[in-house]
Amino acid sequence: MLPILFSYLEDFLSFVQIELVSLKRVKMFKRLITIVLLSLVIVGCGSSNTGSSNQTPTPTDTTFATVVPSRTPSPTAALTPIPPHATGVIIAVSPDSFSSVSCGTTTSVTFNAIITVNSGSTGGPMPFTWNINHTNIAGSVNFASGETSKTVTYTLNNYSLQLNSSPLTGTITVDNPGSTITSSAVGPTGTCRLPGPFLVQSIALSVSPTTITGITCGTTITVTYTATITIAPDSNAGSVQLVWSIGTYTPKRSLFFAPAQTIATAFYSETGRLVAGNTNGFPHHVMLASTSPNAVASAIIKPTGLCK
Repeated sequence: MLPILFSYLEDFLSFVQIELVSLKRVKMFKRLITIVLLSLVIVGCGSSNTGSSNQTPTPTDTTFATVVPSRTPSPTAALTPIPPHATGVIIAVSPDSFSSVSCGTTTSVTFNAIITVNSGSTGGPMPFTWNINHTNIAGSVNFASGETSKTVTYTLNNYSLQLNSSPLTGTITVDNPGSTITSSAVGPTGTCRLPGPFLVQSIALSVSPTTITGITCGTTITVTYTATITIAPDSNAGSVQLVWSIGTYTPKRSLFFAPAQTIATAFYSETGRLVAGNTNGFPHHVMLASTSPNAVASAIIKPTGLCK
């Protein structure tokens, strides 16, 4: 019986292939034919085993898997680089004063700057330029992704500190595309320290005219007293407090000395009428004394002689 069935099946397939030219129909009929073939095979097997009439036929799985084409994953878009852009710069200097540094020595001066940039940058180099005492020094600092600040340092070594040295200043300029940011100028304040103590050594007093001999009594004249104050050499800057003694009159004054300055002068003048025998006390006996930083007094003087 099976040979006859297969013969019919071959004729049926030939007929179907001739009549069906559509690819979709061919696929559908092929599935149908497969089902028919499987059914015939089952029937043929059942008829050949007549001695096992109670045998349960094996079920046939007629489910067909649907093939789903795999999707190619879309490529991940590359991040657009965001370079750092400077938003500010703060500068400081150390030491901030030379007042404790001895004159004639060498020292190191360090400039520190904090550069801030925009948040969210992907990182990159940030060029900058130091300007130290009118000398440019180029540099660059690299920001990592997400970093918003960096500290950069420049040290001026073996700086010779003299009493008459020009002020030391420094700035830093940060370069942005198309623009720049420049810090304020900073530098150590004060002057270097001299080794000598700030002390008054002497006060010398002179008067003009030195004598009134020969001047007619009753004449009105002006007498000027000049004081020369001497300070110890190599001393630092400071002020000397002075007190004049002119009869019962005691005016005060302050005299400033610059670093290493050793001599300064002070003046006092009085105008009066000459009286025979100097009975009115003019011109006066005068003295000048210091009260700070130490006490030193001049001699007491007045023009010599008497009017005629």
